[in-house]
Amino acid sequence: MQTEERIDLFSKPANVDRAPTVVDGSPPRGLTSGGWVRTTGWLQVGDHPVSSAHLAAVVGLLWAVVGAAALVGTYPVAAGVLVLTVPVLCGVSWSVFTGFLRPASRARNVGTRYADELAPGDVVRLHGSIGPIGQVTSVTSGEEVLVDFHGGEHRMWAPSQVVHVAELLS
Repeated sequence: MQTEERIDLFSKPANVDRAPTVVDGSPPRGLTSGGWVRTTGWLQVGDHPVSSAHLAAVVGLLWAVVGAAALVGTYPVAAGVLVLTVPVLCGVSWSVFTGFLRPASRARNVGTRYADELAPGDVVRLHGSIGPIGQVTSVTSGEEVLVDFHGGEHRMWAPSQVVHVAELLS
């Protein structure tokens, strides 16, 4: 059936049979054989994701300050070098890990929906507000909602389950 604007209301959305894509249409980093996408940058301030490399650097800084406090009495120069280098090494090593060794895409949560409101083509978090992302291929409602994802994965959720809808950024 077509509307006056010539939109076919009963056709399958174009992106249902394809793997999830990034905003620019390219394939995401961290796409697994199961069809879900590993993600990084789980902390979000407003609608801006915080890089997990920055979080790794902050954790490295905290550990460096603890180590420097123990060393400052006997090795003050080493304590200063520790505080300057450990955060950089932590941030860079995390970037290398998520870029090359275990690739992961950056993602941003854009809202929430109830499980029974999901539609084919939606990109959602599989485990709450953080973690991997899957693209919905079909939704079957009943006492529980069966949501199938690209790659064959599926989840059973209560109709009132809040699901985080996300957007892949890289």
